[in-house]
Amino acid sequence: MAMTDEEKFRFDLAGFFVRPAIITGDEVEAIRDQIYRIKHDPDSLPPAHRDVPGGPSSILIDHPRVVDVIQEIISPDMRLENCSCIWRKKGEEHGSLHGGGPVQIDPIFGYRFQNDRIYAGMVRVIFELTNIERDDQSTHFLVGSHKANFPMHKDHLSLESGKRSDFLMSYACPPGSAIFFTENVCHAGPKWNREEPRVAILHAYSHLATHWHRLKVSPEVLSGLPREKQVYFREPWIADFRTQPATHNTVERFLNNDEPTVNADTKP
Repeated sequence: MAMTDEEKFRFDLAGFFVRPAIITGDEVEAIRDQIYRIKHDPDSLPPAHRDVPGGPSSILIDHPRVVDVIQEIISPDMRLENCSCIWRKKGEEHGSLHGGGPVQIDPIFGYRFQNDRIYAGMVRVIFELTNIERDDQSTHFLVGSHKANFPMHKDHLSLESGKRSDFLMSYACPPGSAIFFTENVCHAGPKWNREEPRVAILHAYSHLATHWHRLKVSPEVLSGLPREKQVYFREPWIADFRTQPATHNTVERFLNNDEPTVNADTKP
């Protein structure tokens, strides 16, 4: 399924949009249990499940309601740079507002519209595994900042109650929803204000030709994934002209060879 016109409008206008409840209730419960164990009792899990995207969370790597968006606004030549999970208790936060403005010229993060399509350098996907109300302190966005031409003004960067920008916006969604946002939109994870923890997984997708993060997923977790999921973590390159004809870093090539995925322990 391609992005709808409404999704394109929201993403272009605000820098993010929501696909509600793309994960089933049983899948949500299995992933929540895995994250709880990762954070509180990792030894109760097999080594290949002790971090995302292993175990039950592996269904998110190539979820069809995610991949269709990433292929449309990044490229069919896309990769999953990194994954992390959240078990955020009351009073815990992710950080202050960051990104947005002239950062958009960086080709890794950059956002533009040309030839009737959106191009976004890096797209993050939050899989919310908790019911999120609009007044909750989930991820917030300074809408439109992914296309701003001036630096983020200090008067719009406060997360304090009563001092927040009129352009600061969040979302409401049921468990199992996916929130897509361009890395170039100014965003933050304020202090969580509910007794129930916020449970989520964050993916960072990018073009196969680029590389921003050093992969932190352990070799045990990567090797425990099916080959068709490991392909999303293959090395960041498009063509190898040392061979004749040139070798292209395609999905089919990876699946038909024994080449390992990028190793988190690889040294520069």
